[in-house]
Amino acid sequence: MNFRKLFIFMVFALVLLTSGCERTKEQWQFERKIILPKEARPLALAKDEEAIWFSDPDYFRLYKIDGNGKVLDSITGIQRPMNIHFDNGTLFIPEFLTDTVWQYKMGKIDHLKMNERPQAPAGILVYGDTVLVADFYNHRIIVQTANKSFTIGGQGHKDGELYYPIDVKMKDEKIYVADAYNNRVQVFGFDGEHQKTIGQTEKINVASGIALGEGEFAITDQENSRVLIYDFDGVLKQVLTENINYPTDVLLDNNSLYIANFKENSISVYSTR
Repeated sequence: MNFRKLFIFMVFALVLLTSGCERTKEQWQFERKIILPKEARPLALAKDEEAIWFSDPDYFRLYKIDGNGKVLDSITGIQRPMNIHFDNGTLFIPEFLTDTVWQYKMGKIDHLKMNERPQAPAGILVYGDTVLVADFYNHRIIVQTANKSFTIGGQGHKDGELYYPIDVKMKDEKIYVADAYNNRVQVFGFDGEHQKTIGQTEKINVASGIALGEGEFAITDQENSRVLIYDFDGVLKQVLTENINYPTDVLLDNNSLYIANFKENSISVYSTR
């Protein structure tokens, strides 16, 4: 009888230990910094296979770098490039000062045709035939598909209304909006219906960048110099502050998380261990 109790206790202890190890492994921890080219001001990030693109709006350019910060490619003359997106070999670039969206592929740059013209496009996501654009000064999200175009939002502070949206992402036909100066993230269905508001409890001060992962998503809390990690129910999982300085965007790539430090010419890299 005592042996049976001891065996059950050992099995229970092993389960607890394993669960504890899994929880620890899931925590993001600071790993290193990538130092960027001199005088660069990284606003937004996009993954291009093993390389990273970042937009530099203060100097009207974009850089493609390797994991050590070495420049592999660059684009100049873009009038304040904002929250960029990379998909299927193409880099999509919202040009804030000209109300234009560009697409860059194999060294060539062309206009991306939009049925609705944004006023100061601040963020973009392209998935197949679907294009989402954060229309900053019109306080809305433009949704363009192969068959139709419509908008989400409108100026205001209630649920479903936006106030200077700056980034947009999509997962499982849900649209996630960095509702920047409402200091929150809003979640919409693909039909445009408001579903959820996230971040107000944590007192975000300028929600500027979103990254979606498998079981969680990250949002940059720009003025508070931190990144918040939530599950898709909107429950806060972790707050990252180490080696983060005025973060304007975040990128999730498997077990790595990249954070653009706009005020210090660097990208902070976190990992799960």
